[in-house]
Amino acid sequence: MEQQNAIKRISERIKNMKSIEIFVVILVIAIVVSLYTSSFGKPSSSAGEKDEPDDKGVQWVSWEANRDQLEAKLQEKLSSIKGAGRVEVMITYKSSREIVPAVNTTESQTITEEEDSSGGVRKVSQKDVNSQTVTMNDSSGSKPLVVKEMEPEIKGVIVIAEGAKNIRIKMDLMRAVQTALGVSARQVEVFEMETNK
Repeated sequence: MEQQNAIKRISERIKNMKSIEIFVVILVIAIVVSLYTSSFGKPSSSAGEKDEPDDKGVQWVSWEANRDQLEAKLQEKLSSIKGAGRVEVMITYKSSREIVPAVNTTESQTITEEEDSSGGVRKVSQKDVNSQTVTMNDSSGSKPLVVKEMEPEIKGVIVIAEGAKNIRIKMDLMRAVQTALGVSARQVEVFEMETNK
């Protein structure tokens, strides 16, 4: 019964309010609700805890580390080819990894017609292009938003193997490198490893 009386009183007050007052009340309620919901999902950190970046399991590996891993993995696979023996691999690249950031571009064009003193009309067109890199903020600061990362193009591969004296093994090593890295035969050189006497 008490709730019904409260609801009646609120509805009577709303009926007596002017439209601008209703708008202000709704705006205040919306602000309070949005502030409450924005802080609702965030865990509170205690004073002793450091804020860790939330990468959701993503590991960022430097290009150099990635390159070294590729060489080591290829070396391991090539050394398991029958007769290859011990193998060393070196991969050279035309450039380093290229990162393409997201760019926000706005274009505007204005066309004006001007009349000169002799009665001729000419059109003047002006085009303005404004580009800005899109950034995102995290705990370590502002970073550009990356659209894609392009792996560097391989320039050449050198393989040095103990078994490269045998032409069949040399050809097997060359074909394996071509297949693994998607390079042409002219980009791969295979040499015999010097054996210690």
